[in-house]
Amino acid sequence: MAPENNPVAASALTIRPFRPTDSPTIGEILRDSTEAAQWPAESYATLAASPSGLLLVCEAGARVIGFLAARQTADEAEILNIAVHKDFRRQGAASALLVAALDKFQRSDVVSVFLELRASNRAANALYERHGFVSAGSRKAYYRDPPEDAVCMRKKFIDVLR
Repeated sequence: MAPENNPVAASALTIRPFRPTDSPTIGEILRDSTEAAQWPAESYATLAASPSGLLLVCEAGARVIGFLAARQTADEAEILNIAVHKDFRRQGAASALLVAALDKFQRSDVVSVFLELRASNRAANALYERHGFVSAGSRKAYYRDPPEDAVCMRKKFIDVLR
C-alpha cells in the first residue's frame, strides 16, 4: 500500500537525535518541501554538532520521515526548520517533532521560542497555534523564490516558581 494510503499511528512515530547518516534523507525531504528553508545538507550536521543546536528526526518504523532544526541561546530558542516527507504529512510527525523540541526547551529553562514561516503556509500556522504560538509580527519580503512575507510567531512558557 502506498504511504499516503497507509496512515501512520502517532504511537508508531519515534523522535530521536539526528545522526550524520540521516543527511541524505533530510535532503530528499527538503526537495519536496518548497515551503521549508533550503539549507545545504552539511548545515544540518554542523547544527547538530553545535552545543546550541538541536536537530531531531521523526521515524516511522525504520524510515526517517521528518526533521526539526532549532537552536537555543540562553533562555530563548528558535525553530529554524521543520519538514515532513510529502507522503507522511498531516499524520502527526510535525506535531511530534515540535512537542519533543518544546519539551527539551522547557527542561532547559527556555522562556520563549520563536519562529518564522511563510505567510501563505496556513497548515504550519495552524500547527504552531495548536501548540501555543501566537503572532509576534511580520517581516516584509523575508523569503525568496518566491518572494513572500514572513509571519513571526512566539511561544512563551509560563514561568512558575521553582
